[in-house]
Amino acid sequence: MANEIPVCLFEIRGQFAHWRKWFTTTSALTYSFPPRTAVIGMIGAILGIPRGDVAEAFKISTTRIAVCPLNPIVKDRLPEKWRQSPPRIARGKFDAAKMGESFQENLEVIRRPRYRIVFWHSNQKLMRKLAERLKEKRWVYPPCMGIMGFLADVKWEGEGLVEEVAVNQAEIHTVLPLTEEMAQKIDLSGSRAYLREERIPNEVFSDRTFHHLYLAYVSRDTIPLRVRTTEGRIPIFMLRRGQLRGMFFERCAR
Repeated sequence: MANEIPVCLFEIRGQFAHWRKWFTTTSALTYSFPPRTAVIGMIGAILGIPRGDVAEAFKISTTRIAVCPLNPIVKDRLPEKWRQSPPRIARGKFDAAKMGESFQENLEVIRRPRYRIVFWHSNQKLMRKLAERLKEKRWVYPPCMGIMGFLADVKWEGEGLVEEVAVNQAEIHTVLPLTEEMAQKIDLSGSRAYLREERIPNEVFSDRTFHHLYLAYVSRDTIPLRVRTTEGRIPIFMLRRGQLRGMFFERCAR
């Protein structure tokens, strides 16, 4: 069918995950799932694409990405020891005392994170290369769950075909990204799921600036989201020969 696209499906998991929210500093909070910007960074690491080239290699116009939680999203805090810096200048003289001071702050983490990634790229050569590396567990740089110390276990699931359709109601297994216009027309009152609401970065540019989604909803307990529109339709995808339904992050781009 004309509106079907071939996708790669793979799973990422680990002991802990932390994708720092953009507005936090020392008391670091985490998103409940990897934003699109984190996913392309992970795929770039697997393929060996230099960090400065990731934004150009994975433009909104050339990709389709969706994230589906497979484990309940359980957040916890890990205590971390921080050291004050930079040193201060007191009365025109260098004072190293501040460098010796330390304090403890909590790092918010997700315990036992596990997600399915649905990925498509218009470059078929890149798709084949990614599939080969995932099957062989052979990556250029080790993928991580947001922080280098939280290494990711990446498992190849296979290839599939997804059909993109427009509907006025559906059960969504993936993260539900929304524009401001879509958010005003969405009714989630029929969902039994415990929802988390996030405002996540969705697009990164070569100068390291970001464009954020208006809103994204995710089921904390992996129960599908029952979505209904009060008017119009929303664009979702359905996996052929499977029960997976969801929405691509790129469908909510500017």
